[in-house]
This record gives sequence, C-alpha cells and structure tokens, in this order.
Amino acid sequence: MLNDLFQAIIVLGIAYTIFKLFELYARRKERIMMIEKMSFGDGMINPPDVTKWFSPPTPTSWALRLGLLLTGIGLGLVIAVVTNYFMSINIFLLKYPNSRFDDVLYFASMLLFGGIGLTIAYLIEQKNRKKD
Repeated sequence: MLNDLFQAIIVLGIAYTIFKLFELYARRKERIMMIEKMSFGDGMINPPDVTKWFSPPTPTSWALRLGLLLTGIGLGLVIAVVTNYFMSINIFLLKYPNSRFDDVLYFASMLLFGGIGLTIAYLIEQKNRKKD
C-alpha cells in the first residue's frame, strides 16, 4: 500500500518537473518576442514608472513585537500560576479526576496575553506610522 503511494508520488513528481521545464522554455521564447516587439530603431521604449503605483514598505519593529509577545506570554504564565494557586481547583478535580485543567489554564492564558501583546505592538506601530 505504502509502496504504491510512493510510486505514484514519484511519477507525479517527474511529470511535474517535465511540465515545468517545457513551461520555462516557452516563457523564455515569449519574453524574447516581447523584447523584440518593444525595440524599434536605435532604442527601446521606456517602461512606465511603476514605483508610484506601489507604496514603499513601511518599516516594522520586530524587536517591539517580539518583546511584547514574550512579555504577554510571561504575564499569562504568572496569571495562570496565581489563578491556579488561589482558585479552588480541588473541587473541580474531585468531580472530574482525569481532567487536565492546569494545562489548559496555562496554555490559554499564554495565548491570550501573547495575543494582547501583539495587538498592543500593532497599535504602537500604527501610532508611529501616523506620526511619520
């Protein structure tokens, strides 16, 4: 069963490679024809200035994002530990002895506060973009 799957994957991979080689060759001919159409006399037609169509990429602060993400995850862990310590988990565990409430609490609080940290980083970056 697995051997047949590998054979099919190999055959499809070879067929895809051959297709891409033919496509590459055909596109090369198309590009050469387009260049020949654009040239006339002693020079080439100047292409349009496309830089005005697209806005330049805005710089992002990865340090800010990473710092706030890690701060949010750390804050989430602290809140989960404090919540786990002060909350009466024993009542919950007596009713459902095989539940993994502690793990869910830690994971959920890390995701929640990490997401809040990234949202704060986004808002700070938007505020800095408006200043510029």
